[in-house]
Amino acid sequence: MTEPENNFEFELHFSDLTILEGDGEYAEVKKIMESGLYKDATWMLRSDLTIDFPAGSCILILHFYSDGNIYIMDYKSSVSDVFYNPDIPCISMWAQENGWNIPQPHPDLIKTGLDFWKHFWDTRIIDSDYLDQKYGERHIVDYVDDDIDDDIEEDK
Repeated sequence: MTEPENNFEFELHFSDLTILEGDGEYAEVKKIMESGLYKDATWMLRSDLTIDFPAGSCILILHFYSDGNIYIMDYKSSVSDVFYNPDIPCISMWAQENGWNIPQPHPDLIKTGLDFWKHFWDTRIIDSDYLDQKYGERHIVDYVDDDIDDDIEEDK
């Protein structure tokens, strides 16, 4: 699957056949899974994912759940700098565009790279129940209201 959006080119290579058959779309994957043995069951699909970029690639192990959650179970990147790392934003963008929930790294994975994962949690690129419990609720900064208030003050 190639995703050339917002001048951000990458190619996704999944190992799971159901994810491939459903073209990665949550609704399609759910329909496939629930058309057979898993009609009224909770299911999970495990897939290796390689993301290829013009400047490198990464490998993730993902668990896709029947409720739309995606958990990142393992992650290997060719880019070590958190601020110039396209891997995690890429999988988050792809997941949301295809009807899945915002991905969550597994708590054990977070513990091996707390600062890395906290950066992406702080910027709302990933979600994490573990980090929510550790650091508390993230606050949404609403810049739109501030800009409107500033414009009103300037007009007076």
